[in-house]
Amino acid sequence: MRLILVPTAARPECVVALDVALRIAKSVDANITACHVRTQRYEGPSTMSQLMPDDLYDPREQSDTQRALTSKAAHELLAKAAKAHAFELARRPAPGKRSRATWHEMVGTPARVFSIIGPVCDMVVVSRPKAKSAGPAKAFLLAALLHSIKPVLIVPQKRLPSVGKTIVIAWNQSAEAALAVTAAIPLLQRAEHVVVVTGGPEHRTGPKSSYLAQYLAHWDVGVERVGTKGADVEKELERAYRSAGGDLLVMGAYSRHRFRQLIFGGMTEHMLFKTDIPVFMLHR
Repeated sequence: MRLILVPTAARPECVVALDVALRIAKSVDANITACHVRTQRYEGPSTMSQLMPDDLYDPREQSDTQRALTSKAAHELLAKAAKAHAFELARRPAPGKRSRATWHEMVGTPARVFSIIGPVCDMVVVSRPKAKSAGPAKAFLLAALLHSIKPVLIVPQKRLPSVGKTIVIAWNQSAEAALAVTAAIPLLQRAEHVVVVTGGPEHRTGPKSSYLAQYLAHWDVGVERVGTKGADVEKELERAYRSAGGDLLVMGAYSRHRFRQLIFGGMTEHMLFKTDIPVFMLHR
């Protein structure tokens, strides 16, 4: 893991996202890039289902002066956060140098922006929208998940004492969960405690949690395995997470239907919008 992307605006939740991204970057010897998305004239709802997050994004028109001030405030937010974490504010990456923070400014809708810069980073850090949040906050979260093709760390809108000391893996024998675990290996290797939680009997086609434990042992990651009844998987997973003292949950992101990517399954939707748990999620 060498580059962490953080969409940045002069908003309180971005302070939290930058703080988490910089702490993780320091621990894994990575750089961060902050991307500020400038508003543009709204072009109306898209006709393609995979661009549905843009239908939530309807920014008000801003004057050139307003856009410049908004951009300046976001850049100052990055500069302050970088200084607090002893990161060098740089124009571009340099071979062999880490702990550098770069600035990106782009014009477009969230889906278009994440489609361009998401694939060329290793992880995206975004804030979880509040329960009654307006469309733009949800648009950025969904666009990051659906269009970056990289793992997304969703953090609550409050400062976290720690992230990644005790990692809980939600395991259901699926390919999505396996891909999320593989993407999270740099974090798992630095965790003090890793717990694998399964819900009910492991009867699905796919590796059981014992196979996952053996795989992670090759990466020098030891795990504790915890099984739940599987009667109410969302609540049981939350209880197991809190019982373990977790400060990060790793899981795959699941859709109810491959052709309607905005409509997530119950577990994914619950963890996205109905908890305050930091979630490392990968959607395929």
